[in-house]
Amino acid sequence: MKKILYSVFMLATMVLAACSSDDTTEPAVKRGMVLKANVEDTDTRATITDNEGKWKFAFAEGDVVKVGNDKVESYYTFTNDGTVFTSTDALQTTKAATWCAYFPGETISLENQSGDFAAVANNYALAGATATATTGSDGLTVTMKAKAAVLCIVGVKDGESLDINVKTDDGYVSGLKADKNSADFKVETKDTKVSLLSKQGAGVYYVVVPAGVKISVYNGNEPLYSGDKTMSTTKADGLKAGKYYTLTTGKTTGSATNKLGDTIGWVQLWPGGPKFATQNVKEELDWYEATKKDDGYVWGANWRTPTADEVYGEGKLYAAHNENGHLQPVAGSPYFKIIKEGEHVTLVFTGVQPGYTKNTLTLYSKIVKDQYYFDFWTSSEINGYGKRFIIAAEYDVDTKGFNIGSFWPSSFDNKKTKDLVRPVLAE
Repeated sequence: MKKILYSVFMLATMVLAACSSDDTTEPAVKRGMVLKANVEDTDTRATITDNEGKWKFAFAEGDVVKVGNDKVESYYTFTNDGTVFTSTDALQTTKAATWCAYFPGETISLENQSGDFAAVANNYALAGATATATTGSDGLTVTMKAKAAVLCIVGVKDGESLDINVKTDDGYVSGLKADKNSADFKVETKDTKVSLLSKQGAGVYYVVVPAGVKISVYNGNEPLYSGDKTMSTTKADGLKAGKYYTLTTGKTTGSATNKLGDTIGWVQLWPGGPKFATQNVKEELDWYEATKKDDGYVWGANWRTPTADEVYGEGKLYAAHNENGHLQPVAGSPYFKIIKEGEHVTLVFTGVQPGYTKNTLTLYSKIVKDQYYFDFWTSSEINGYGKRFIIAAEYDVDTKGFNIGSFWPSSFDNKKTKDLVRPVLAE
């Protein structure tokens, strides 16, 4: 079942049309009817997310809406044929009834979700009812409202195991079930732990959870983070329906001391990425000094110099040539910009993935023959040479901007060359 989900949740309209046919055995009741269902736009900012948290929802071929009323026990099935939703067995009622519609069905299992962005709509609960009782002879109009929220779970460490489980006061959340003859779903629970998402490794995953009820969210037995604070239990009214909330399995910013007694800030820019120090080592070092181990390292055993592979590549620090041959940011990798304030020039990276959009890393420049260099040593080597991460730029006085000519690890550098060092946290 393929859906279209975007970063903005906007109004979508579903028109369900059914062909009519005569039923000679039930002359007082006609089969088939027209159902128009609007999906309400719940455009309000989420309370514990770092972005707007809105979705756009659209139905696709094969999607099913279950429709019932207070005069029958079962549900009628309307199926999208690519153009409209149709049902050949829906019966009009002899007396006015309240009709309720449920998407994607009357029961929704929330167990073992894939975590894929596109799969969210498979479990994205919508429900609605006719404003007034009707037989359906003139068609049905239903406004469907979201009954679920979405957690954007960010695994921050390579190799870590994710086991996302959600609890209410009644037990572990396992699914949703239509609350018969009302425009709502009931939360289904179990006494034993239920995994809504089970994954291995850093990344961004999406999980549908009940909205409007108090829930507690855990990774295994550990709470998750909203920014730099833990978030385990919501308020009594729970999460807002139709919104998504970004939670991380650990902190993405923080601080640590070095062996000199200094407190050094650190920041992570992408899931599974290194935790960069927010400042350089005070002195320039050669490659041998920059790659010492454990207590021999310039800042001590809890810091180290990163490898080239850790910091460079798609999704990491990365750039590509534009039509003018200059290097520029690449979608999916941290955005970067050179900032000039008087004679002071810095290169600022900003995270772009969920959970990282407020995280920035600043590199400082050296000026050599009118070129600005934001280089730092890596611990990698090749054919007896050390590898620096080279970022070089020139200032264009006409455009008052910078043209970046180099952005990659070097192929060779004399290991005795002194250069800047930007440590990462050793974990």
